[in-house]
Amino acid sequence: MTSPKEPRSGSDKVGGIPWLARMIDKARLDAAGEIDVYDLEYPCPMDQGLLRELGISSTLFQEIVTKADSDEEIVQELVSHKAILM
Repeated sequence: MTSPKEPRSGSDKVGGIPWLARMIDKARLDAAGEIDVYDLEYPCPMDQGLLRELGISSTLFQEIVTKADSDEEIVQELVSHKAILM
């Protein structure tokens, strides 16, 4: 998937989880080498908090995001890692 034009708001939800949409966008921007364009940090303290709640590392999350073609695929992969319980 291509990197977003601008990261979504932290209040936007993916899989019912606030901040996940923004963290996905930031991970995509980071993978594309474009995160500095927006003067952002990945993983920032908010990202790190969500990653702790999900029980996964930023490295694993980046791998999941990089391989996925959609937010839905990311959620499915997080569920398979038991990071999200459906």
